[in-house]
Amino acid sequence: MNTPQGRDALQKMFSNAKAALGDSWRTALLVNAERVSTPLVVRMLEQIGLNADTKQPFRLVDNGCGAGVVAAKLQRLIRPEVMKKSSVLCGDFPESMVELVQERIKGEGWVNTRAERIDAQNSGLETGSFTHVTLNIAFHVIPDSEAALDGTDSIRILKPGGHLGFTTWHLFPGYVADLEGAFKSFSFDAPFQWALQTTPWGDWADVNWVKKTLEAKGLEDVKVDVLAHLSHVDSAEELISHFSMIIKWVMNSCWSDELRREHPEEEVLGLIQEFLEKKYEGKGWDTTWVSLIASGRVPA
Repeated sequence: MNTPQGRDALQKMFSNAKAALGDSWRTALLVNAERVSTPLVVRMLEQIGLNADTKQPFRLVDNGCGAGVVAAKLQRLIRPEVMKKSSVLCGDFPESMVELVQERIKGEGWVNTRAERIDAQNSGLETGSFTHVTLNIAFHVIPDSEAALDGTDSIRILKPGGHLGFTTWHLFPGYVADLEGAFKSFSFDAPFQWALQTTPWGDWADVNWVKKTLEAKGLEDVKVDVLAHLSHVDSAEELISHFSMIIKWVMNSCWSDELRREHPEEEVLGLIQEFLEKKYEGKGWDTTWVSLIASGRVPA
């Protein structure tokens, strides 16, 4: 999947998440955010010194913000008197994601938080203007991840003494094995390929590579840990609803136009549901997530 075709398909998917998921897109993103991303975000924020005991105001930008998991957690985690003196900027490239977070800011009453369309590879944000920069499940799918990390963005926009925190996948998510098993069960040849990253630079799943890279970029107090957790899937139908965008990505990346015409998405989703219902006997199940949690500090 770490091919030009795979990268192009992934970028199109992220750029039009709303169309890819249909009417269920908002629910799918928010449920996944709560079940999958929140445990990662809690650990990441703790590593960069943001928790219930935080007393100093901060200025944070969350790039590749998705459904706004980081901002949502900060609203619940940080004391109101500290949050009133702080600011959070949620940035993402797809307009659909930015609009979703803007709706949440207004609807949920998030304090001192705004959402803007930002390219993590070249944000245009002021040098040395933030105390914290976060990226949750992002670096490994940013086309130019080196620019997003280095002088063009994340490190560049941090103040002296500022903190960078991010997460990536360390191992394949558990649902990938389920999807691969489903594809293998089809009565026709259904190619299935998966990659932990689509960016051509680096090895974002490797703890040692990430640690050495952050240190080479001049960061101090570098810490890279691995976090494993489970999330519950209520049914085969739910998994397909939440990950239909990923299934479509696999089909667009690995299948020929002819194969997609012969076996359209609706048929494939039905076959996957049939496989999962048989495998899990029509019941729910737990799926595994193993992530890399990294942090570092710009010298004061």
